[in-house]
Amino acid sequence: MRSVVAIVVTLLLLVGVLTVKVSGQQPPPPEKTSPTTSPQADATSEKEPEADPLQLLLDEIQQLHAEILTLRRQVAQAQMSSSQSKRKLAELRLFIDDHHEFGQDFQQYKAVKAIAEREARARRLAVVRDQREAQRAEGQTRRQAARAERAQREAQARRIADYRRAGFTPLGLDVYVGKMAYYYRAENRTIYDVEYDPFLSGYFVDPKYRRARPDFNSMTISGSVLNAADAVRNLGVAITFFDENGNQVGSETIQINNARPNVPYPFTSTLTMALNRPFSSSTTYVLYADSAEGEAPPPGPSTSSTSSSQGK
Repeated sequence: MRSVVAIVVTLLLLVGVLTVKVSGQQPPPPEKTSPTTSPQADATSEKEPEADPLQLLLDEIQQLHAEILTLRRQVAQAQMSSSQSKRKLAELRLFIDDHHEFGQDFQQYKAVKAIAEREARARRLAVVRDQREAQRAEGQTRRQAARAERAQREAQARRIADYRRAGFTPLGLDVYVGKMAYYYRAENRTIYDVEYDPFLSGYFVDPKYRRARPDFNSMTISGSVLNAADAVRNLGVAITFFDENGNQVGSETIQINNARPNVPYPFTSTLTMALNRPFSSSTTYVLYADSAEGEAPPPGPSTSSTSSSQGK
């Protein structure tokens, strides 16, 4: 027994000694080998240019731009997915509400939903149809108004042309005046000739003849006034005369009561002129054109005139 224990102890001691020797032995250092490079590789490495920093930055910016575009597409897709999810969530909530209201029958839910969609679409179509009808009616009203206005203008132009052909001039307010005539009263004067007689050695006066000379202080005018309106009216038309310097030398006011439509009313008036020669120009205008409704009409249409004269 003791011999066996001694053998084991001896073996253990030998194993320990061998282990110490193996651990204490250092491996030989590796041999230094010089890299073998060819002359062509050295020339190529020497000829390679250095990278441009600006080009590197541009390349990096381009890469970042591509990444930004990719991220934007991803964000858009995420937003689209989010909106789709929200819509599906809303439909699901509506389905749940309808389910609580109508029970387990899904077919009934679909039918009610289809009816509601048809009614909503019909309401939208009705609103669009009403808007189109309103726009069409408004356009037709504008066209009718434009046609009526154009017809009225054309009728007014035709009526003015007819009155002009008949010899009437428009003064405004649907009042027209016809062509007027002017007459100066003549005064008779005796013309004397003064002659010299050498045999009698003197002058003598011999009445030869009598000559008529116009009296420019008194002038008679005649014309006509027409009421083109559809109502009976009281009219007042003023006629003013001027000399060659623009000074007023006389005036006349023609008043016609209860003038019927489209009936010419002639007038004749004599006025005193503040001028010893014929007048140079005249102006005719409307003083008033009032409706005669509500007034007690006289037995017939009456025409009156008032005259005045002014000197320089």
